[in-house]
Amino acid sequence: MSTPKKKLGPLQSKKFIAYLIAEAGWKVALFYLMYTYGQKIEHYSFMVMMTLIIVSGFIQVGYILGQVALDKYTYLAESAIERGEDKPKG
Repeated sequence: MSTPKKKLGPLQSKKFIAYLIAEAGWKVALFYLMYTYGQKIEHYSFMVMMTLIIVSGFIQVGYILGQVALDKYTYLAESAIERGEDKPKG
């Protein structure tokens, strides 16, 4: 029987750290634009910023749902493997 794998935390994942850095970068860039040009923002610029915010939100939701699906798949695969190891061979 194999030893159970230690579950890694989200901050130990390189993909998750890269995702956090990318998301923080977009938020900082948008905050800077809004802070610097707060009263001078034209309609077109405002719509571009809103588009960036909406797209960023969709990407966040997609990433989170993808991770949930991947975690569910790996959990099911690991439990199937463990269940197969428990059966006596013969």
